[in-house]
Amino acid sequence: MPRKTIALVLLLMVALLGLLKASSSGYLSGFDAHPSDLNLSVRAENNTLTVEWTLEGGKIVRALSKGRDAVILVYPGWVETEDGVWSVIGDASNVSVVLNGRKVNFTAIYYPYRLVVSNGSKNATVRIFDVPFDFPSAVTSGRIELRFSTYYTCNNFTVDVIYFHSTGRGEYHALLLPLSVSLGEGFPEFSNFRSEFNFTIGSSGMGRFLGSAVNAHNLGDWIEEPRGWLVVKRVNVTVCPPKTS
Repeated sequence: MPRKTIALVLLLMVALLGLLKASSSGYLSGFDAHPSDLNLSVRAENNTLTVEWTLEGGKIVRALSKGRDAVILVYPGWVETEDGVWSVIGDASNVSVVLNGRKVNFTAIYYPYRLVVSNGSKNATVRIFDVPFDFPSAVTSGRIELRFSTYYTCNNFTVDVIYFHSTGRGEYHALLLPLSVSLGEGFPEFSNFRSEFNFTIGSSGMGRFLGSAVNAHNLGDWIEEPRGWLVVKRVNVTVCPPKTS
């Protein structure tokens, strides 16, 4: 092989390695996708939550960076008392995830938080769940569908849906998520309990929060302190127990 050809091949290899390093370190974030490139749809019907999205723009940078994005669901799942734990909703069943038109097997992972909330006259300890679905940043479209269940009464609650896109650049700021829970008549211990409250993740905890999300199903290639941008949408969900004859 002529020396000029060898030199050209080596130059191209060095350039490619430089691009890979630059994209993974966030130096090309200006050419990455922006929040305005995200089309995020969230809806709830018949005990089922559906999240759909497309993310265009920055495809070359996203492919080179080998970053990971995540859709994170945050919602109140349990109510705790001294006598036990009562489910506002049961674990999500029939989880369906489609990425770039291809169905992917996912097991829902739940990260719990405890928060004391009030309806003005009575306090309740609510278990907040953070449920992440992570995937490569190069994914351009997806759909997540979860079917919820409950055991006692029809309950209404808020689900905050977070889309996080990794760019390798960005500062951590506190994340305030408005949530609500409304328990039906006859719910154990807290019949007709209704409360609106904020669930806040401080700026110092955002690296851990996002890290647990983008690494949830990808433990072999852990990403420390992922940085990028996020978009939040929320929806009210009503879940009822199965009808009995």
